[in-house]
Amino acid sequence: MNNEIPLKYYDIADEYATECAEPVKDAERDPLAHYFQLLITRLMNNEEISEEAQREMASEAGINERRIDEIATFLNQWGNE
Repeated sequence: MNNEIPLKYYDIADEYATECAEPVKDAERDPLAHYFQLLITRLMNNEEISEEAQREMASEAGINERRIDEIATFLNQWGNE
């Protein structure tokens, strides 16, 4: 586990991993937690998140861009619960 990423983002990544269509590999766990950290931090700061911003964050975190839409849907459902 990367000590710079708070545990709560790993919890979100783990929950996402149980619900996503494509299985999450162990090597994806850190990048996914980092992506959730970047994304949720922007959301909490009321920043608009464009498709370009999502691609940039995905690239920075090291996740495959094909997960972006599914993650957005997951967070939308997660936020509504």
